[in-house]
Amino acid sequence: MFELAKDEILEGKADSIRRAIEQAILDDRLKPGDTLPTVRTLAADLGINKNTVAVAYRQLQQSGLVIADGRRGSIVARQASRHTGNADGGRQTMSVRDGNPDIAFLPSEADLRAALERMNVSHHLYGEQRNYAPFLQWTMDCFAADNLPVDRGVFVSAGALDLIERAFNAAGLPPGCKIAVEDPGYMSSLALVRSMGFEPVPLALDQSGVVPASLAAALKAGASAVLVSSRGQNPTGIATSKTRAAELKRIAAGTTNVLFIDDDHSSLLGLAPYYPWHSAAGGRWLTVRSLSKFLGPDYRIAIATGDADTIERLETRQSVGMGWVSTFLQRLALELLTTSTVQKKIVSAGVTYRERYEALFSALKKKGFNVAGSAGLNLWVPIANEREVAERLFDAGWLVRRGRDFCISNQSGIRVTCARMTTQQSLAFTEALVAVRSATATTLVA
Repeated sequence: MFELAKDEILEGKADSIRRAIEQAILDDRLKPGDTLPTVRTLAADLGINKNTVAVAYRQLQQSGLVIADGRRGSIVARQASRHTGNADGGRQTMSVRDGNPDIAFLPSEADLRAALERMNVSHHLYGEQRNYAPFLQWTMDCFAADNLPVDRGVFVSAGALDLIERAFNAAGLPPGCKIAVEDPGYMSSLALVRSMGFEPVPLALDQSGVVPASLAAALKAGASAVLVSSRGQNPTGIATSKTRAAELKRIAAGTTNVLFIDDDHSSLLGLAPYYPWHSAAGGRWLTVRSLSKFLGPDYRIAIATGDADTIERLETRQSVGMGWVSTFLQRLALELLTTSTVQKKIVSAGVTYRERYEALFSALKKKGFNVAGSAGLNLWVPIANEREVAERLFDAGWLVRRGRDFCISNQSGIRVTCARMTTQQSLAFTEALVAVRSATATTLVA
């Protein structure tokens, strides 16, 4: 019979019991058909209330990992496909390709209504202060907490990609110049670079972040800008380690005319520690943060801090164009971000996204897939013949995104959005991918 050690449980919480049993299933310490201790027995062994154990078992049953089997009690479920079929007998397809956050962790309608009732909904007229001062202060406090300088203030834009595009324009980068981007990297950033007429230069990645030799080579080749994500990287979930950040900082410190941009899109989720290295550059740099991952993609706000000249150029150009980002939206965002219920959702989201990433990562790693990363909303699986793999996965009921849109070099792989995947679904997906890999001799792990 499976035994759960007391040191695996934190404060007797049901979630801790659930996570410990989920991990045991992922590690094969618990196998399909194994019987769990009774609620009473486990509660007695751990010295906790049996209701706490009952809640954990119920959560496991709802996720499909455990089933109640009469006199046998609670047993580990067979890892059958999670595709239940439609009423007409057809199969269902699960999309794991869109890159979206889990809507369960975004502000609810009740959160929004309550925030609006608390707000001072006054009109904002032409010629008035362009940004909402309390929101600016909140952003500066967040940046300062990560040891980023904010003495020149911050810049507010309508989303991260809008801000990055403005930064390229403000820097006066001409068409044809080289922009160093991660490979694989965020497909929208790569598309933006290409649409502006720039030449993307690949930055290689490993488990610790951008490979130092790759950054040095890109700078030597004449890159005018460097665009990266230091944590929660899309599509891999790679986070820059403290040691790697120090290495990259030494390389960046030797430049003066290169614009360094860190698209830190997952900031408040705390998916990994933040080790900024790009601000060591002798010239221009920006840290860009949007609200999309924790408030929702429809909150078109991004904020940035950076060197004084770049911030001033951004402000000047915006003032003669769109003017400002809606201060009503800034007030609403601040009201939500400083509300305890929303703050709790953001913390829960970060914890859950890490758990879901780790569940899929562990399952794939165990089956021999060469995955790399720490935590994120997405995971990258290097695999040959991505088109064939994607088609076969679709036939098996899984819709993934092919890797070609994320790559500069001739890499092959698929991106899987794990932000909404349960542990059971991660195991089922892994089984499906293993079956696809085995189905043909031409489908090989890259």
